[in-house]
Amino acid sequence: MDLKHPQTMEIALQNIRNAIHYNDQSIDLVVGLFSRIRPTYYGDYQKAEKKLWELISVLKNDPTTLRKLRYLMTRIVLHSEILEIFTTSGIEMEPNFFVELRSRLKHKILPAQRDKKSLLRVIDTIFYKSTDIQWIEKIDLKLWNEFFTLLRLQVNFTDSQTLEKLNESLHIVSCRIVTLGMNKEIREWLLPDEIPFFTLQNRLSQNILSFSDLSPVVEQKYDLIRDQLNRALKACHEALQRIREQSVSDGTSLQQTHLLKQVFQLIDRMYIILEISSDRGNSVASSRLITLFEEIVRNENKKNSLRELFRSNIRVLAYRIAEHGHDTGEHYITTSRKQYFTMFKSAMGGGVFAAFMALIKCFLHKITLAPFWQGFAYSINYSAGFVGIHLTGSTLATKQPAMTASAIASAMDKNKNVNSMSQLAILLSKVWRSQTASFVGNLLIAFPVALAVAALYRLIAGIQIVEGEHAQELLDWQNPLRSHCLFYACNTGIFLYVSGLVTGFFDNRVIHGHIPERIEDHPFLNRFFRKGRIHRFAKFVEKNAGPVIGNVFLGFCLGMAGFFGYIFGIDFDIRHITISTGQFAIGLQGLNYQVPRADVIMTVAGILLIGFLNFAVSFSLAFVTASISRGVQIQEYSHLFTYLRRLIVRYPFDFIYPPKNGRKPEDLLKKDKIG
Repeated sequence: MDLKHPQTMEIALQNIRNAIHYNDQSIDLVVGLFSRIRPTYYGDYQKAEKKLWELISVLKNDPTTLRKLRYLMTRIVLHSEILEIFTTSGIEMEPNFFVELRSRLKHKILPAQRDKKSLLRVIDTIFYKSTDIQWIEKIDLKLWNEFFTLLRLQVNFTDSQTLEKLNESLHIVSCRIVTLGMNKEIREWLLPDEIPFFTLQNRLSQNILSFSDLSPVVEQKYDLIRDQLNRALKACHEALQRIREQSVSDGTSLQQTHLLKQVFQLIDRMYIILEISSDRGNSVASSRLITLFEEIVRNENKKNSLRELFRSNIRVLAYRIAEHGHDTGEHYITTSRKQYFTMFKSAMGGGVFAAFMALIKCFLHKITLAPFWQGFAYSINYSAGFVGIHLTGSTLATKQPAMTASAIASAMDKNKNVNSMSQLAILLSKVWRSQTASFVGNLLIAFPVALAVAALYRLIAGIQIVEGEHAQELLDWQNPLRSHCLFYACNTGIFLYVSGLVTGFFDNRVIHGHIPERIEDHPFLNRFFRKGRIHRFAKFVEKNAGPVIGNVFLGFCLGMAGFFGYIFGIDFDIRHITISTGQFAIGLQGLNYQVPRADVIMTVAGILLIGFLNFAVSFSLAFVTASISRGVQIQEYSHLFTYLRRLIVRYPFDFIYPPKNGRKPEDLLKKDKIG
């Protein structure tokens, strides 16, 4: 007889009625009962709710079945070990993020062995599907309350064995709080006069009581100790919260983020233990039991979830990385006409660099090198160009999306006090026209500079930089009808996005690692250089280390893309709008301008589409990252599109050129405003 997977609810209940002796296999009867309640699709919780209601109706009308099920459930709960519920469930156990990741990967393949007497093992066995919590928490609480009330399931802390387990849990959790709180990643960020973990440790070591002693004197003393522990826990929580908030400006690390999350989990758990222990002599009511039940199922369902691990640990780090983009992104958003033309001039400088990157790549293409070294040479060319653009204060249009996306997400953050959706629509128009100015500035210079240098080289050297088949290739590479340039443009967008993350990551590491301060205190540098020079170098590193590393990373991604496509035998490459524009100019000159008009039109269209995809992919990825890191819920901004559409209809030129006096939210709020 299949006890775990009965065909119907009636068969599951019949199995419970027919049970004569209850043993270690009796849990299969409960598993079979809940397998009939569980919906086929976890999102269809209405079916589960209906089946639970049907079960409650049967139990109300069938005292024999109710009595047997009540006895079975009570026996399972009372004969189970509760220690793990308070000390491990829902708490990341490994002190290192990557050790925790490895542990979860291992246990996904081969689940960890649990004590057969553990209540967590029982819950794991009954609710074994990782999606069970999805339907359990959506069922009406009144139904669960009625179900638990019928079964008379209550957790009573009056027996000495249970009280001792509660006492043991309290001390295990508190010792872990103190141990993790004294880790270097947390300890060195405490204020000089902050000693919350020492205080908690002293309170524990001085006041070790047994809960089994319920005498009035001990009761009074315990209440005093509980108040002292609550105050010590509150001080620990406040210190950790300050460190977490400070990480936004001072940087953070994955290790620190992981440790903070663990200690917060342990503090919350200790609060729960103290709260439950304050009810000694009383039973935990059904309402609290339901909350505890759902929390345990949720913890067990997600205990090996890699997604949950990354989501909970990397969010703070992602915020810091994305915040780099916000700081830089504001410089890429123009408001006044003066700023607009400054951006345009800066983009023209970027166009000069892009033209020479395209020219140098053509020269490198002529050199016979092994595929790896050719890709390496391309990478050095791109890296030098991107770093030069950064250090000279020039602008490359495709570098903007990853930065401006973060600034927009920041404006959408509810904690940033956004006044209205109309303001956000105006911000989007500023971003669009700033991006337009950059693209135009890049392309207006990249094309003529590349064309002029190629013509000048022919005049001086007497030969073309490129000619014949290679010159035609330079045009075909940008033609969507003759190459996969649009797919390659998406690859470039991904690399642009990732390079933004790399920039933010190293910016964060420089700040969190106190790199500028360590440079200024370096004994070797102080021995040979003046303080002023060392200080300037430290400030240079603080400001430029992240962008330089990010630009070098981007250069190698673009330069080595073709090589990796070659060694893996896949069609993989990159297309960058500004460099493609330079290559188009060089190819056009190499063919002596003898190119069919249709080819010119398709190549120009291809370049514009390449630019659009470079922008769209990198912006979208950066915006999603920044939104997640700030907890922005896109659905809360549904009215944004109304104001954005109104702005496009009334002031279309705002997306190309800044208005004379600037646009105000009131301009969009007036419904009778036209034209």
